[in-house]
Amino acid sequence: MNRDEFPILADSTYLVSHSMGAAPLGARDALRSYWEEWAADGPEAWERWLPRIAEIADGIGALVGAPAGTCFLGPNVSVLQAALASCISFRGGRNEVVYESLQFPSLTYVWREWERFGAVVRIAESDDGRTVPTERIVEAITEKTAIAVLSHAYYVSGAIADVRTIQRHCRSVGALLCVDAYQTTGVYPYDVTAWDLDLVTGGSHKWLCGGPGCAWLYVKPSLLERFAPAVTGWMAHARPFAFEAAPMKHAPSMYRFGNGTPSIPAYMAAQCGHRAIASIGVADIREHNVRLTQRIAAMALERDLRVNSPLEPERRTGWIGIDFDGAEAACRRLIERRVFVDYRPRCGIRVGPHFYTEDADIDEFFKVLESVSRAAVSP
Repeated sequence: MNRDEFPILADSTYLVSHSMGAAPLGARDALRSYWEEWAADGPEAWERWLPRIAEIADGIGALVGAPAGTCFLGPNVSVLQAALASCISFRGGRNEVVYESLQFPSLTYVWREWERFGAVVRIAESDDGRTVPTERIVEAITEKTAIAVLSHAYYVSGAIADVRTIQRHCRSVGALLCVDAYQTTGVYPYDVTAWDLDLVTGGSHKWLCGGPGCAWLYVKPSLLERFAPAVTGWMAHARPFAFEAAPMKHAPSMYRFGNGTPSIPAYMAAQCGHRAIASIGVADIREHNVRLTQRIAAMALERDLRVNSPLEPERRTGWIGIDFDGAEAACRRLIERRVFVDYRPRCGIRVGPHFYTEDADIDEFFKVLESVSRAAVSP
């Protein structure tokens, strides 16, 4: 994959793919194609657009070992997990929802709202603000747990959760497990089939270089018929163009997780990024990323900066958190110099190399960091 296909790389140091992947030129071409189809055919363009949803979803599925027809798209993970929550009855004895205290806040908002409908939320706490002990999560998941919602990697540290151990425990007590793999998909290899996962969500705008508005959901095939989302709409109907009045008749396929009119432009724009990841291969991307993140961590420690991500590559996703006094202000100054990183409280500056990152980008980051840090303490 040629760096020229990502225009922002020409005039910046781009180390923020963990937050927003660089925009590929192919996304611009896809948006133009969307407009041309709309302009040429008006509503008849739906004949091409609707099958494309499944095509794009299957492209993501291929990256994570999901069989064709087991993934679907949505505008964001919050909506997709809300749809999952709406499928679960919390009226009986199995009414608990378990998640970790380091879960991404948006998803905690979703699941806490289901307390209105009988859900009981249990939170597995962190001792250090960066990790949650696997045994603590396991202990929280019992025969009363309807679903556990787990981050594959924590957004405050990049630390990887022991998904396979937790999935096996969920199976033993009859609880569902939903893994949010937003922080790992595209940079950390995993296989939903080999890992026997129940439910996985993720999105396109980070490591998949697909921009916002194209999230995805995987459902284990044997579980699909259990789910009849109440967060729904005409696109989830078995016969959407029959325009039948209620009650709802859910589509027999993953289209049952549709809702209102889908965001076709966002889906089409995202596909080029997905294809870029597939063309290189997640395993090769991971190898490149590990080499660069090891270098980032070593260079940070040489400068007596705090590294808030695990030092062992197998214990983290694709970025390194670096912290020091004044890190938030330094981050703003780095961005002003077109060194793109981001800052998170309790973490510091997050530095995320991707397949298009070169060693020279790492050198430039530390060079500019030293410059803006010196400027901050100059009289």
